Amino acid sequence: MKRNSKQELILESIIQEYLKSRMPIGSSELQMKLRVDMSPSTIRIYFKKLSDEGSLVQLHVSGGRVPTLSALQTYWSERIDTGKPLSIKSVDKVQRVSKEHNLFCIVEKSSYALFNELINAQNRFLILVFDANEVVLKYNPKVEQFLGRFVGCEMRVLKDVAAQVGLYELHEKLSQIFSQTPLLKEGEKEIYAIAKELRNDTFIEQFQKLHFVESITNGIYFDGFVPHGCMAIKQKAHVKDDTSALEMFCFGRIESDFESFFNKVKE
Repeated sequence: MKRNSKQELILESIIQEYLKSRMPIGSSELQMKLRVDMSPSTIRIYFKKLSDEGSLVQLHVSGGRVPTLSALQTYWSERIDTGKPLSIKSVDKVQRVSKEHNLFCIVEKSSYALFNELINAQNRFLILVFDANEVVLKYNPKVEQFLGRFVGCEMRVLKDVAAQVGLYELHEKLSQIFSQTPLLKEGEKEIYAIAKELRNDTFIEQFQKLHFVESITNGIYFDGFVPHGCMAIKQKAHVKDDTSALEMFCFGRIESDFESFFNKVKE
């Protein structure tokens, strides 16, 4: 059932304050932070309604409220848009901000690059032009004719085709591009701390796999390879004034302030 506007405002305000402080919020404290005039007694009525529908929980009889896991999942699903690439200031900025927010973060070059052009360099070399890379092969007319059929396909597809038809030099060079280390892998200390707290370290091995980031689609994840009470975000990105495509993966506790993180990496 859709909540009315005041109820929405109260829940949103509680979540935002909780993300900042990680502390329960009481009615009097919330009243001072609300953008509308509302008495503590009225706020307590909404507290009760939100608790009854499973959006808030009271940890102690005399304490304030905190948002439930389901409320946080809904909040992040509505606040974070992974449908368009994130424009970041720099990879170094992502590293600094991920440390500040205790997040695990991977940034790597996208391997979804397209095979854009095949150039015959005076019948001496074949130059394969991709989005951000070029591969040079010795000229061979049969190879030129064969590769011309694949202009416009993804680099990953061409790599697999090269192995299948015996173009081993091309396969090796494309594999080298794919095996490049990430531009950034920050926050491993945090994932080990979460694993220790949850007594669950199965997700760590998954995160360390080569090309793990490219193996998942863009979106927000709360379960599956993500342990209970945590959240992961996969999104395309690029550095400002640079057209090179990047893949970005962030992971942390669901009560981490991901919104602040994304705002800061863009500044």
